[in-house]
Amino acid sequence: MGAGDATPKSDREKDDAEVLKRLKHTAYHGEVETGAGRDALTAEQAHRVLDFGLRLGKELTLSGFDTQTVESSVIAATTSLGLTHLEVDIAAQTIHLQYAPQRGVPVSMMRVTRGADTRNLQRMASLHRLVERIVEGGLDVRRAADALRRIQSAQPRWPWWVRVAGGGVLAASVTLQVGGSLWAALTAFGVLAAADRTGWLLTRIDIPYFFVMAAQAALIVVVGVVLLDTGYLFPYGTAVVAANLVVLLPIVPLVALPQDAITGFSLMAATRAVNVTLAFAGLITGVAVAVSLIEEAGSTLWTVDIDHSTLPFALGLLVSTIAAGGNCVSMGGTRRLLPAALAAGLLAGAVNMLMSRLFSLAALSVLCAAAVLGLLAVVCGPRLRMPPAAFIVPGVTGALLPSLQVYQSLSQLTAGRQGAMNAVLTALVATAAIGVGLVLGKVLGNNLVYYTARLLPENRTGSTGSKNGGTAPAGKGRTNRRGGRGRTTAGAR
Repeated sequence: MGAGDATPKSDREKDDAEVLKRLKHTAYHGEVETGAGRDALTAEQAHRVLDFGLRLGKELTLSGFDTQTVESSVIAATTSLGLTHLEVDIAAQTIHLQYAPQRGVPVSMMRVTRGADTRNLQRMASLHRLVERIVEGGLDVRRAADALRRIQSAQPRWPWWVRVAGGGVLAASVTLQVGGSLWAALTAFGVLAAADRTGWLLTRIDIPYFFVMAAQAALIVVVGVVLLDTGYLFPYGTAVVAANLVVLLPIVPLVALPQDAITGFSLMAATRAVNVTLAFAGLITGVAVAVSLIEEAGSTLWTVDIDHSTLPFALGLLVSTIAAGGNCVSMGGTRRLLPAALAAGLLAGAVNMLMSRLFSLAALSVLCAAAVLGLLAVVCGPRLRMPPAAFIVPGVTGALLPSLQVYQSLSQLTAGRQGAMNAVLTALVATAAIGVGLVLGKVLGNNLVYYTARLLPENRTGSTGSKNGGTAPAGKGRTNRRGGRGRTTAGAR
């Protein structure tokens, strides 16, 4: 009898070890109860948990999380609900889950993640808290599914005009960062509002995304032409154009793209690359159409030069902080998320400006700032019960966007100047540095949190007598919040 039980037990231990391995270097490293000795779920129970896992993964993907976070969240939630023999495959616009117990019939389900990118910080925070509650053992699958439905049906926290105003504040701040005057910043606010409403109107009549981006870019450039030809804001019209073109960029997938590539999700990275390239192509098309009109009018939009010198340190910190706050509001962030966004903008701006004084290479300064931002987001996020993205997205947008590089690459490409490809390469390197730095910071942060938790005396003592065979310490002090162990089997019922 003992020999007959040895193999299944060994298989269960291998499955538990595989789950823990797949959560390594993520926020759930050492957080998940694998439930050694737990009975396999029935087909009906497995179907419920799989369906919930697919819907959760879809919402996480559409909200803008990078693929590693989506995978680790789905694994952590479904494992806590009883699925310890789970395979996850996220590719392009599909999520495929397979539950294959050692002594049972495999169950496989798939869901298409096609849909609109919500880019909603409040939804990201709600989904993050939902996964945390499941991991802590506070929800069974029925209550988790109900909570997910409430998140899906929740209305935006702010009315449209507040979100547009947040975007306008971001555009005004970026205008100051690229050398514009205060009056130019106020003008950029109005231009952003006009471009945003134009995009909203075209989207309402089902115009494809490519043409929406082209129309918005053309409108921005034409406004820049008018500003220069009439002498209004001369020569700061270029700063208004640069700021608004950069704000149009799809920031969330742009940041997630290099993260997916580095963490091994090459197919998802390729998918994001296609989407980002499509957005850039829309911008270039719109700019090119406007440039043809500019040449006929004899405008000098691309030849006007302004002083792009760096803002004084204190003023630069203030502008970065305000820009991060504006981005938070424009992405639906609530008052609870706003302080974190402001702090992220202040931190990223400070590190970026300090590093730029030490290194002449802008991409290196951005990489260092992104690494520090990613590390502190991972360390501070769980303690404030916020996803790291609540810090990362506003911090990156407020202080690290390669505004001048993107503007110069677009202008030189459309004007057909020599050295245009060098300008494009510079913009790509500066953008990729953000993702590389974030991955580095998140890996360092997750390991710092995990190994610091292991060194705490209470965790070392508590982990030795665990009923789960000492899988891992709770880290971050979540053991007490779970309210006990071995509850996930009941949660699948």
